[in-house]
Amino acid sequence: MRFQTQLKEAERVRHQAAPEEAKTFLGRMQKRSLRWLAERIGEQRLLWHLRKADSATLHVDADMNLREAEGVMRAAMKRDADRHLRLLVVHFLGLIASAPVAFVPGPNVLGYLFTFTVVGHFLAWRGARRGLNEVEWQVEPNTALTDLRGAFVLGAEDRHRVIHDVAHRLHMPKLARFVEQMATTSA
Repeated sequence: MRFQTQLKEAERVRHQAAPEEAKTFLGRMQKRSLRWLAERIGEQRLLWHLRKADSATLHVDADMNLREAEGVMRAAMKRDADRHLRLLVVHFLGLIASAPVAFVPGPNVLGYLFTFTVVGHFLAWRGARRGLNEVEWQVEPNTALTDLRGAFVLGAEDRHRVIHDVAHRLHMPKLARFVEQMATTSA
């Protein structure tokens, strides 16, 4: 139960505009590790959910060819499946190699790390494989996504307004911050 509480705290802190920094070294290390954990889970959450899905909808730009969009999604899903399988093997070998450390008194941080990554990559690999082979996909055009793509040629103020408008229309309050961060890092 404590793990779930820490994970929720890490997710909350991850989405804060300016997270408060811990005062002690141990506190900073705990916050950093929880942030890392939340990022890994955020990256893999879609694939984890696909393990149990029978159908899913892919929303794409309204002016995009739907068949091509599905092809791009399937290629990305295949890359994800291959990547997670490779990482699963590597981290599983790391887990086996870290087994002797389990006999050293104290917390087995190495074992916890490799166990988490092995389980995460396994679930992501299974989700990607299921997404490719068993999930029935429906591709739907979405004008809000077309507007979002068009926002990147606008000036900063207009871009900000359009991004927030699209986030509101899609009912995705965290989208604006994510897109603006991506726009800033790619500029």
